[in-house]
Amino acid sequence: PVCDVLIAFYSNGYPLHKARKYAALNNPLVLNDLEMQEDMKDRRKVYDLLQQCGIDVPKHVFLSLDGYVSTGIGAGDGKNKNELEEHDDHIEINGVQIHKPFVEKPIDADDHNIAIYYPSSAGGGCKKLFRKIGNRSSEFYPDINQVRQDGSYIYEEFVETQGTDVKMYTVG
Repeated sequence: PVCDVLIAFYSNGYPLHKARKYAALNNPLVLNDLEMQEDMKDRRKVYDLLQQCGIDVPKHVFLSLDGYVSTGIGAGDGKNKNELEEHDDHIEINGVQIHKPFVEKPIDADDHNIAIYYPSSAGGGCKKLFRKIGNRSSEFYPDINQVRQDGSYIYEEFVETQGTDVKMYTVG
């Protein structure tokens, strides 16, 4: 049906590409930026945009195995070859060191399988975070000390919150 006003919110499984085609074909008044919603699906693009707007982000580096070239500045520029070196208490990607504890995030914002890797001085191991199942949203694995190597990830310094659970959401 033809409509005069369109508002569309992306969620997992939502056909955002169809909403963009509809807007181009019928030219309704679009209340939110459909192109920006596509960008928000890639965590690297969100970090780059935050940096472009002068908003602080944790020290980070991208391991982009899919050819993505960052427009960001500082430790996350990702313009070099994507070479990962793992050490006991830090990783190094493109010459940038990130010391444990650090956070590993898939670049796909729909993927909530995030990991925190701990230094050997704290006993090592990895805490895997996931969408809440019952009353749990994480599980600790004492024997996992190496990062995943099956795709593109953001690695960032772990921000200490003194036990407070902080959740961040992107709204565009």
